[in-house]
Amino acid sequence: MSLSESYYQLDEREQTVWDGIIEQGISSWADRFERLADLYTDKMVIECVHTKTRWSYRDLDRFADNIAGWAIRLRESRIGICLNNSPEFLASVLGLAKAGITAVLFNTREPSQRLDELAKKNQVKTVLTLNQPDEITAILPKIQGVFNYDVARLLAIPWQGRVTKVHRQQISLDDTAVVIFTSGTSGLSKGALFSHRRLIGAGIAWSLRNTFDQNTRCYIPLPLYHGNGLAVAFASCIEAGGTAVIRERFSVSAFLSDIRQYQCNSAVYIGELWRYLLNSKPQTNDADNPLKTVFGNGLSMDMWEAVTQRFAIDHVVEHFGATEMPASALTNWFDVPGYCGFIPPEHAHAKNIVLVNSDNLVVPDGEAGEALLRVPGGEYKGYLDESQNAAKVIKGLFGEDDLWWRSGDLLKRNTKGFFTFIDRLDGSFRWKGENVSTLDVEQAIYASGLVKEAVVYGVKIIGLPGKAGMASIVPKDVMSEDSVNRLLDFLQKRLAPYAIPLLVRVMPDNHPTTTTLKILKTRLAAESMKLLDKYPHFMLINGTYHLKDASTLNKILTVEESSRG
Repeated sequence: MSLSESYYQLDEREQTVWDGIIEQGISSWADRFERLADLYTDKMVIECVHTKTRWSYRDLDRFADNIAGWAIRLRESRIGICLNNSPEFLASVLGLAKAGITAVLFNTREPSQRLDELAKKNQVKTVLTLNQPDEITAILPKIQGVFNYDVARLLAIPWQGRVTKVHRQQISLDDTAVVIFTSGTSGLSKGALFSHRRLIGAGIAWSLRNTFDQNTRCYIPLPLYHGNGLAVAFASCIEAGGTAVIRERFSVSAFLSDIRQYQCNSAVYIGELWRYLLNSKPQTNDADNPLKTVFGNGLSMDMWEAVTQRFAIDHVVEHFGATEMPASALTNWFDVPGYCGFIPPEHAHAKNIVLVNSDNLVVPDGEAGEALLRVPGGEYKGYLDESQNAAKVIKGLFGEDDLWWRSGDLLKRNTKGFFTFIDRLDGSFRWKGENVSTLDVEQAIYASGLVKEAVVYGVKIIGLPGKAGMASIVPKDVMSEDSVNRLLDFLQKRLAPYAIPLLVRVMPDNHPTTTTLKILKTRLAAESMKLLDKYPHFMLINGTYHLKDASTLNKILTVEESSRG
């Protein structure tokens, strides 16, 4: 079967599932879950690594009813959840869905003051937390200025029966089920709206692409308060009647031991998860594990083969998407390394994504352009704060009434219909009259084998146009001028001269990350010239990297480019 035939076949299967959902009158994720709970009643749905808790589909359904009964009495339109990965988190999300109430999912790694600001800004008066003192929940911040309610008290109440659908009869598939805060890698996090339709759709899409079934045991070490953990992983797992094995936080040392102990045959990822694992010391038994399918986003070409070979993985499902996007994600489930999506060029879906240049003109196949996705229905509702919507759309691109969502990401599409992620628009910079992709430079640095982490960004230098490249690296071994210049020799074979970083900063530890393990590049770029005296810096002068102190660097960086080699 050709790739196009396989795409058409899966598209038909997906539509068949949706037809059944519409015929059943399902109008919320809670409706869908209740049908799954009735189907897989006594099967385990959650196994928690931290607490050793095991819940069946019936257990989760009844605990969600307890949450729903309490929430209905509050008569609030949205309620917050501030919980780490746990069965209680999932009961809370589903319970609020049963009650027809929007769940606002707070990032538990945010400081209390920030949580307080977000709660007030988003008009959240009540937040579900877990007050039991243990090593994990004891560190959860409490949100000031709101009523923090202990989930454990609700779960201890005897089950009073299933909450009737009448309490969510006003809910439609396009209404918001959860508010998920974006990771904030390029600025302050925003509350993105995630509908019931998208939660159900994610479950259907990834369960089919991952070939999930009732034997699926899916490892989820990513935060459930983000899209990959909740929608891509958990929703797809329960759609197939599988079991979700959840861990409160990703751990390099525990990853394979968890996979083996809980016999997980699938796992959700983001790219940096694999970067951390590949940087760990190889073991002779790395491939001796039950893991067969992995799915997520950010597994780049330079890591794909290394990951699948080292950990003996059979099937990779890579995708491109965003929490606030208005349509389905691009997906590549054909095990073709390096691509983030595939749509046959002749398929109707291909017309719903275009790649454009800075003048909003469509670029030809093989050229990079910003990915724009068609907004169904002609109205974009991406954020809880409606004032943030306008900046993400463009109107009248091809016709007076059309509306397109701006991804802010550069992609390429080849003639066969495969998409490649190139970089964030704010991840590229212009130097010496040329555009430099930070991702290209980072991948070249990683390919050298000399570093554990690399982050590249542009920095402004007084008196010079554009931005110069700075690479912040965490080396595998001590970095001297000789070793940095070995890196330079490698880069000169892989990169154009203008793309080679002018400055290399050597960090002693891992870079700061979001809860989804994404490095905070915006913060690093903002701090670029403020930390010259804190870390070793090497500067490219006359074709060689030289270690320079802060005073010398400050002097050099204020002279004209013509005086530098």
